[in-house]
Amino acid sequence: MNPAEPASHTEPPEKPADPAAVYAPELEAACKNLGADASDLAHLLRFIHNKRVPRRQVPGLLKQAHIRLQKQRDLLADGTIPAPRNPELAAMIERVQSVLQPGAAFSPESASEDIEAACTGGIEHAEASDVIAALCGVQAGIAALRQDYRRAAEIYALAADTPELPPALQWRYQSDRAAVLEDLGREFGDGAALEEAIDLYENKLLDLAPQGERPDDWAATQNSLGRTLGLLGQRQRGPWMLERAVEAFQCALRERSRERAPRDWAETQNNLGNALGILAQRQGDVDLLEKAVAAFESALEVRRQDETSLDFATTQNNLGAALFSLGQRNKDARILKRSVDAYKEVLNVWTRAQAPLDWAMTMNNLGTAMQALGAYRKGPRTLEGSVGAFRSALAERTRERLPQDWAMTQNNLGAALQKLAERQAEPRILAEAVAAFESALEEWTRERAPINWAMTVANAGVARRTLAEWTQDAGTAEQAVSELEAATELFQQASHAQYYELALDQLAKARKLSEALRG
Repeated sequence: MNPAEPASHTEPPEKPADPAAVYAPELEAACKNLGADASDLAHLLRFIHNKRVPRRQVPGLLKQAHIRLQKQRDLLADGTIPAPRNPELAAMIERVQSVLQPGAAFSPESASEDIEAACTGGIEHAEASDVIAALCGVQAGIAALRQDYRRAAEIYALAADTPELPPALQWRYQSDRAAVLEDLGREFGDGAALEEAIDLYENKLLDLAPQGERPDDWAATQNSLGRTLGLLGQRQRGPWMLERAVEAFQCALRERSRERAPRDWAETQNNLGNALGILAQRQGDVDLLEKAVAAFESALEVRRQDETSLDFATTQNNLGAALFSLGQRNKDARILKRSVDAYKEVLNVWTRAQAPLDWAMTMNNLGTAMQALGAYRKGPRTLEGSVGAFRSALAERTRERLPQDWAMTQNNLGAALQKLAERQAEPRILAEAVAAFESALEEWTRERAPINWAMTVANAGVARRTLAEWTQDAGTAEQAVSELEAATELFQQASHAQYYELALDQLAKARKLSEALRG
């Protein structure tokens, strides 16, 4: 039994004193991946740390904050912001630009204060609408990189509502507003923010960028709408939101052709594959899974390792997951082998040195795919590879850093060891499997994670029953009975009929063995 990925709202450990020290591996990897100044990232990390997010989210938030920082630096340096008439405002903008540069003077806090004063001054001095809107846009961008997404959305709304602003600029600032609301919903579980973003895309942005007049902006809006619908759809039981997401991506592809906009086309193909894959899993639809695989493969025609390596790795990882699901449903070893190969390609980009958490996640996924493939192969080599992949993942998925991921991988390791032990009829390996399940239970307690606890207890009970049969140990058999009784009871209480029936069957076998060994 394989528990699902832990929810993103899992409580992180107590806040330590120095974020840069605690998140040193993530900080070092981000510096390499982004080519960023370490002091810049350490400063941005403080804002992320104050949000008390689970550790798994830190690399993504840090990357997003750095992208926003670079955007503000570029806006201030390349003349995008029209020069204000008032010299005092011009001086304020120069100060903002100065304190956003790398080095000891770097201070988003000071930049925020100065740009707020500049926005107020622009209105008081009746500056041109594009100047006022641009200043508000910088203010909102700085708020977002400080992780104040709600404030950023409010300021982008003010920028878009600046009187006499042309539709193209209104579209730009409303797009930025919707994007930060989407980020708020994705990273912090704010469903209302996702609904606000969807409303903006559908009822403002599509009107501001008519397909016939501005097809590229219309397609970008459809792509963003689909992505946000997909995020909300993952959190809702029904298929409606996901079906709407698929429709939005298909609309975007009417304008985003491979010939005219290859990278945008590949991005939307990747997004379409994600929506189709989630919808397929929810509905048990093999045809949709095949379409998801086709979308990811299309994206990879453009997203090549030597040209867009990070995008390549993301899509390749998605392809691996879709192939794994398809191979499992079709009971097809050839498709599972393709999943294994896809994950191995990802590891060429997401290395342990450059992306330790992504590397560990992919190692875990690779282990799962190799375990499934190993069931179709006679020898132990593929199952041994699965065990090795899970043990590699645990080098970064430690209990201290990622307790839920650590428990999941321990459970997966136990399952792989169990299969390997059965293949080789080796009690020593089966004992290692039991130990891995017991490790997972140190974190997955009955109080904190009841279903995961029951699944893992059931796994341990099944492994222990087999071990008792091999060793003819009555005490081990009795322990297996106790574990399976506990798991069966919880599954029944939780109304998990399928798991209950499976556990009940295993419990009957364990009781029969225990009675036979007691004589």
